Amino acid sequence: MNNYITPLLLAALLSVPCAAAPFTPKSYIKAALDASFAMRKAEQALMQADNTYKTALMDALLPSFTLSMSDTLYSDTHPALRLDKHEVESGLSAAWNLYDSASGPLHKLKTAKLDYKYAVLTHLIAKQNEAVRALNRFYSLYSAQRRIGTAKMNLASRERQYKDTNEQFQSGTRSKTEVTQSEGDKLESELSLARAETAESKALMAFNELINAEPEAAQAVEISTQSADIKLPLPKEDVAAALENNFSLRQQRLSLEKTRRANRSGVFSNYPRLKVDAAWRKTVLGLNGGSPGIDPSYSLGASLNFPFGFLGAQNYLEVESLRADLTSAELEIENSARALKTSVLSAQKDIELQVKSRQMLEFQVKALSETTDNLLEEYSLGGASFLQMDSSQTKLLDSSNSQITSTNDLDLALANYKVLMGMKIWE
Repeated sequence: MNNYITPLLLAALLSVPCAAAPFTPKSYIKAALDASFAMRKAEQALMQADNTYKTALMDALLPSFTLSMSDTLYSDTHPALRLDKHEVESGLSAAWNLYDSASGPLHKLKTAKLDYKYAVLTHLIAKQNEAVRALNRFYSLYSAQRRIGTAKMNLASRERQYKDTNEQFQSGTRSKTEVTQSEGDKLESELSLARAETAESKALMAFNELINAEPEAAQAVEISTQSADIKLPLPKEDVAAALENNFSLRQQRLSLEKTRRANRSGVFSNYPRLKVDAAWRKTVLGLNGGSPGIDPSYSLGASLNFPFGFLGAQNYLEVESLRADLTSAELEIENSARALKTSVLSAQKDIELQVKSRQMLEFQVKALSETTDNLLEEYSLGGASFLQMDSSQTKLLDSSNSQITSTNDLDLALANYKVLMGMKIWE
């Protein structure tokens, strides 16, 4: 045998198309996020928030300039409609708020920064929601494809049983009733396979929708999660980590901080308000043929205003209303933190139970598979009864499907647990 590849064989090997790599949960999430319309909108919203923050930053730290030009086109002293460039008045002015006890530059800057951080978390939450949606589609297809396998296995077993029953009926060792029951079980298994194939087709179309692929394009999926990789019990310290990192709770904290700043600004607006402003203005710029002036003016001014309504009644009521809003926001975040603690601890218990259930089902499926194979051999020899055979096949089918569901439930529960923990499940 030659120990080298001939050019003809090499050409034949290169001409064979490579099969597309099967999707894993992470690769599918990435593909779904890349094709997601919701993520495109979220990214645009984040970009807009970034621009808004930069604008607010410039407004807070830099003076604002205004260029003005004006001319009288018609008046009672000059009734003819005209435009004379030598009569155009022009001016350039700059205004800069240096201090405002209620809503100064520093307050605006901090508020803009909070708004941007809030937008970043909104983007992360949108990404997390899309990732969870993709993960659910992935496992729907995974379970649908696996159920086809179990349905085919069950149908093969039922067909063999029907064949053996019919042959034994011909030899007089099985009754006509058993033949009829066996044929009915075979037809039911065929229907179960058809249902599994229909469910797989629908799951495939939903799967392809999220990655913008053709609805009926064939896809392969695989998972690598092992129950042995999960160290139980899950640490109680995860509660503290969730309280610190959970996206939604972090967003609520930012919202509370924004409420506090707005509350502070509103309260100080109802007290004597001190403002310090700087201004600069040049009224003749020499534009359009005019002569440049030498008249720049500049000023630094301060003002103190005290809006007290009717003997301060409105001010008092408005301040109390603002304080009530702040208290309500603080109670809401306290309630959310309490609910998050319960959610984390409950999720830990669910995961522990699902790990044990998954281990039990793995053992059960293996044992029932061996039992069914043995019974089929005995049944073909006329030993095992029809009821024994039917019971074993039904239990094996149910346990196999339960094992598939258990795999899905455990992996999705782990993903949702990461959501509670504020972890990025798409990484």
